[in-house]
Amino acid sequence: MDKSGGYAKNIFIAEFYDAVPPYESRQDIDFWIEQAKQGGGPVLELGCGTGRVLIPIAEAGFSVTGIDLARPMLDTCRKKINNLSDDVRERIELVHGDIREFSLDQKYNLAI
Repeated sequence: MDKSGGYAKNIFIAEFYDAVPPYESRQDIDFWIEQAKQGGGPVLELGCGTGRVLIPIAEAGFSVTGIDLARPMLDTCRKKINNLSDDVRERIELVHGDIREFSLDQKYNLAI
């Protein structure tokens, strides 16, 4: 298995990730948006995957950077982002990288 837990190697996972019942029915989005409100942004999401949490945070008005090791997951996220309004897209930055060792030239008020 690769460092991404198989997410980078098995492209089909990214295609179906959001439809898997444990992820599709999670009720955590409002919690993370509330955390962003308390922190005031910007937000860093480690292991952002397909953008399940990242996109709603950006839609709530916060700048958010997502980092993920699996390119297929980021590709799926980018497809979703392309369907968003310009102002929401401008608040999102995606980074391909390993959350165990990375360096970004920004400070974040919330890391999830």
